[in-house]
Amino acid sequence: MKKGFLKVSCRDCGGESIIFARSSTAISCDVCSATLTKPSGGKSELVGCTVVEALS
Repeated sequence: MKKGFLKVSCRDCGGESIIFARSSTAISCDVCSATLTKPSGGKSELVGCTVVEALS
């Protein structure tokens, strides 16, 4: 995976978001506020979402 952005889909509600792949903070879904990612020192750990598309 390139360092860039990811289009992800929330596992709870299906809402789509564009996130930074190496975010240093937790990211929540804009629709239902479920946790999508948590920081892990490098690339974000995807915990509540599925990657739809890798963007550059």
